[in-house]
Amino acid sequence: MKQRIIFCVVIVAILCLYFDICNFSFVNGCYGPHITAEISTTKAYINENVTITGRICPPEQNATVRITFTRPDYTWIDRYVTADPETGEFTVTQKLDMIGYWNIFAIYGHLCDRLYVNVTDPTNPLAPLPMPTLPPYRPNMLLISATATLISAGALAVITGRRSKTRNVSSLRLFIQVGMIFLIFFGMFIDHRIIYVPAEQISPHEFLIVTNVFGVSIPEGLPVPFFGCYYPCGRTVTCALWELQTYLYPFWDAGRGWGVEYSSHGLLRLTVVISVIFILSLLFGRIFCGWICPFGLYMDLLSWFRKLLRVRYQSFSRHFNEKLHQLGYVILALTITLSFIFGSQAIFGAQLLPETEKGGFIYTYFSVPFCRVCPMKPLCVLLQSSVGIMRIEWLIENTTGELYHLGLYLTSINLFILSLVTVAAFLYRRVWCRMCPLGALIALFSRFPPFKNFSGVRLEKIEEKCVKCGICKRVCPMQVTCVYEKKGGDVTSSNCILCLRCIEMCPYEDTLKLKLFGKTVFKSRNWLG
Repeated sequence: MKQRIIFCVVIVAILCLYFDICNFSFVNGCYGPHITAEISTTKAYINENVTITGRICPPEQNATVRITFTRPDYTWIDRYVTADPETGEFTVTQKLDMIGYWNIFAIYGHLCDRLYVNVTDPTNPLAPLPMPTLPPYRPNMLLISATATLISAGALAVITGRRSKTRNVSSLRLFIQVGMIFLIFFGMFIDHRIIYVPAEQISPHEFLIVTNVFGVSIPEGLPVPFFGCYYPCGRTVTCALWELQTYLYPFWDAGRGWGVEYSSHGLLRLTVVISVIFILSLLFGRIFCGWICPFGLYMDLLSWFRKLLRVRYQSFSRHFNEKLHQLGYVILALTITLSFIFGSQAIFGAQLLPETEKGGFIYTYFSVPFCRVCPMKPLCVLLQSSVGIMRIEWLIENTTGELYHLGLYLTSINLFILSLVTVAAFLYRRVWCRMCPLGALIALFSRFPPFKNFSGVRLEKIEEKCVKCGICKRVCPMQVTCVYEKKGGDVTSSNCILCLRCIEMCPYEDTLKLKLFGKTVFKSRNWLG
């Protein structure tokens, strides 16, 4: 397997070098419907004119493009221009009458390109920036009520679970998982003020708990090793995999990002992200997967629904299960490698692949490659739409179309992957966790030498007390067998999500233990007597 992966990586590298050396370029054509736009300057003085030029592809007769100039206070100016029927090109000029950052949207149907310009006043450089006029604070009582109901149900499950000696930990874990949804997407539940902007309907209020790590500005928030998706509004933390991708491409350089300003270089931001993930993984391992990750909760709920319907779960063969675990590392390596290749112009000073520049095919369709297929993204975006934080009509427009056609927030491929995972997770427990690239990233920093010796969380087994009943092997949602097979000592594997189901179900006193920083915090009990 390793030889095959190395061979594929070498072939890709050779092809990239060949394209670069031979100055290879794709034919300038259309790769599905899209729109690209450029601005004459990204820095302007107040009341200065800027010119927007762009192109729609493929060209159409009587195609009207909407250019929306959004002021810093979220008011906007709409301009409409007819694109050239032969080339699809369009041009419009607009005077900017307010200081601050302007967001400019070139919109054609459900296609959109986004530009920005920073407007200053040379006669008064210290003039305060205009603030958007926000609607009055309006708590989302529906979501607050739903959250209170779910948390109450979790608390009730913990209380009633005590009657069953084999459900205490599972009930507690469900309670924590539901509570973490509220904490991760705090703003979506508490702050429901809506700001209408042209291309989308969003709430601009984030509740990021950390935006400065080790003295480095991380405006997207604290990177975490679980699917704390970037795309929903009101989040408190951000998925580390999203930051690893975007800081390589397209935001390697300091400057303007997607609605944020970077004051530090991409390499410095990447160092901080990797350092944070390394520390969290080393201290707590894959406990994030078993107890916190929202997508893990989604799969647990599917398993609960399967039990409710009295459908027996299926199991993979041991060989296939191992291949799924290895697939997580392949996805992680492929994601990082593609981000390096796409960002080669900024990182290495040479474009290894064409069409990675702004407006190019890869920039338009394949930047942040894993997020284009991530099954968590549709759940977050659909949740926003269901509570009115994103305009559902705009979302539908960006989701429909051919399989290759990718929208800004949600893609057909995202929905396809989510559908596959949903069906698979209904039949096979925690199927996505077995091949999750974030889980693989945590495992790299916690379960492989030399880091394994310093891991803060581990499962331990006393071999003399184990009677090889096999319960731990049967109840494991990840089909991990090392707890059963290993002779004793540390039996934690890279595939273990630390759900503690094995300890909870083990009927022999003190046979299995969970140790946190060397101290036993949970151990198996004799629940048969």
